[in-house]
Amino acid sequence: MDSLPDYAQLQRPAETGLPLAWGVWGEEDQLGTLNNITEGTVQAAAGLIRRGARFNLDLPLHVPYAVVNPDAHQWRGAPVQTIDARETAGLPVRDDRLDSFYLQGSSQWDGLTHIGDPRHGFYNAVQPQQITGGEGTRNGIENMAEFCIAGRAVLADLPRHFANTGRAWHPNTQQVVSADELGACLSAQGVTLQPGDTLLVRLELFLGAPDPETRDAVLRPRTFSGLSGDEDMWAFIWDNRLAAVAGDTPTVEVWPLQPERPSLHLGIPRLRLTLGELFNLEALAEDCARDGTYLAFFASSPLNLRGGVGSPPNAMAIE
Repeated sequence: MDSLPDYAQLQRPAETGLPLAWGVWGEEDQLGTLNNITEGTVQAAAGLIRRGARFNLDLPLHVPYAVVNPDAHQWRGAPVQTIDARETAGLPVRDDRLDSFYLQGSSQWDGLTHIGDPRHGFYNAVQPQQITGGEGTRNGIENMAEFCIAGRAVLADLPRHFANTGRAWHPNTQQVVSADELGACLSAQGVTLQPGDTLLVRLELFLGAPDPETRDAVLRPRTFSGLSGDEDMWAFIWDNRLAAVAGDTPTVEVWPLQPERPSLHLGIPRLRLTLGELFNLEALAEDCARDGTYLAFFASSPLNLRGGVGSPPNAMAIE
């Protein structure tokens, strides 16, 4: 990892002036920033397990789209479960299946084929015709599954930090959190980032709203507050050698995106940023606030789906 170029040293094709980190981990790489996780970072993170307290970071698969009004998303919805009943050798047996299961319809990792660069294609020069879901498909979510994501998690509890500093905050009013503000939050929590960290960013879930209409009013406008998607945040993530950034909103970054402007989603193909969305951080945040410790061991096992565009994270934090 020490041989990686700093953000300012990355190549910048002239047409946009934005960096392109292709080839940094090799021309065939399909992991990007996850390469910042090493056996050493995982071994060191295991020492964070003190009490054995475990926190599930996945929302139920039907959340959020089954708890808001229909058509809250342009195409995604909640999966439909069918439970089949049968009998085998006199034993009652149940089997089930999911229909309309959008792999990015609840807590999720964005895979490398989720977003491409309009000029260059997908990460590491992969072109659309190479994304088939079949044999030889490129940049599928199975690469993350085979890699096995584990290591140190750092929680940045921005709403609590802003409450302490007097900064107004609401999760869907398009407020922007700069890299400096994110760093200040971590500093106030007594945390210094290390290579291979997964940064969990609490921006505040909308799911505590009492009824579908109130929840819908948060989700449907798609005007989310969040992290800056500009180069200040690109440099922050890259130079801190983060493995991944995951938040508890549908986008992590401020939304909607602005055409011809940098965004964390554009950073997926250009830097191979690893983004997670709609993580369930409430119980972990409550625990961290009680004991003042914002570090935990983190493990995530995405679906081993060949050519998958995204996946539920199947993630947990252990303290």
